[in-house]
Amino acid sequence: MSIGTRIRYYRLQKNLSLEELAKDITTVPYLSSIENNDHTPPIELLSQLCDKLEIPFMTYQNNDLAQLFEEWNRYLLLNDTQNSDAYYQRIKERISDSNDIFVVMTYNIYLIRYHLIHNDLEAAKTIIDFFIPLQNDMPDILKFSYQKYRGNYFYLKGQYLEAEPFFKDAKNYLISVKELYNIEKADLFYMYGLTLGRLNKNTLSIFHMDEALSIFQQCYQMRRCTDCHLMLGVIYRRMQDYKEAEKHYNFARQLAISSNYIDILIKVENNLGYLKAKLGKSEEAIDHYLKSFEQSNPSINEDKINTIINIIKEYHKIGFKEQVEKWLHEGLDLLQSNEQFTEIYKEQMIELRFYQYIVNDYPPGFEEFIMNEAIPYFESIKMYQRIVLLAKTLGDYYQERNEYKSAATSFAIANSAYEKIINF
Repeated sequence: MSIGTRIRYYRLQKNLSLEELAKDITTVPYLSSIENNDHTPPIELLSQLCDKLEIPFMTYQNNDLAQLFEEWNRYLLLNDTQNSDAYYQRIKERISDSNDIFVVMTYNIYLIRYHLIHNDLEAAKTIIDFFIPLQNDMPDILKFSYQKYRGNYFYLKGQYLEAEPFFKDAKNYLISVKELYNIEKADLFYMYGLTLGRLNKNTLSIFHMDEALSIFQQCYQMRRCTDCHLMLGVIYRRMQDYKEAEKHYNFARQLAISSNYIDILIKVENNLGYLKAKLGKSEEAIDHYLKSFEQSNPSINEDKINTIINIIKEYHKIGFKEQVEKWLHEGLDLLQSNEQFTEIYKEQMIELRFYQYIVNDYPPGFEEFIMNEAIPYFESIKMYQRIVLLAKTLGDYYQERNEYKSAATSFAIANSAYEKIINF
């Protein structure tokens, strides 16, 4: 890697301005030209800059660290936190001895992924921001990783529009970077496919997910194959191709059972339940939801609460009031077991209270709950589908009581929310 890149990297690391580094050594324009690799400085000047930055004048390669990076990256790609932690500690102990700028930059770029798989988004963002002025100086292999990890960061933040161009940029480097693992390419296609799916670009999403699945199959990465089949099922279900969706869900289910991927199996059963519910097959849906619940961890999590809510919805559809009450009790007990849960899982708490009002024949407070709490909350998070259901239910409630003016107001709210869905 070039001398100018090395000087710029360590200047930024020490939080020095061009003026501060150039002082008593050279002019700011000349230092800028060195950092931009427009000029190669004389040895004496380079030595002065290195002394001021407190870095060695000479650099040397470290092949041992390169081998450790290769192994570390492999575990990072597999989201293997245990082994990636072990390699991180080994590398961290030795990285301070290295003055090879490529090695140092590689370590920090991979550190972005390390923080992401540990859900430390703030630490990842700090490194991402640091490398923005250095990104054009990287070799293509680091540009690929940097852009992909920026996409990963925004995906985890739920900012899918922001994530998409970074995955697209990373994909462009696949042509120039030949030394990538196949699994690394597959991981990019998978994340790009996920992002496109979130943006309802379903055809492109399927293309990238199929590419990922093909490579994961070649590499015998069965867990990642299971992930791909599950996501393909989700995408096809969104496209209302229910036959293709069920096919992929069943592939995912078979792989999850045969390899004991319990965490994925829970999601597969949940998605099969949702598919059967869409098809109006409530009893089959309930069967899948119950299987998902039975496999779930005893501790509370979002998937578990959502499964309970889905069970309640289907029992309500087929008029099993006792089962609705039973699962309402189960869900409310879970959320009320800790004061923080009612805020963390506010969306789910509102859903449970909604069905609690319904099963108890709309006791006093129902109208205020819908208008002053439920609808404003879902409006704030732009979940317009929920507003349609809530407002329509309230409209039906008023209509049954011959309160036609209030009913008209509620139906108007439902129509307005529906228009937002269409125009989104």
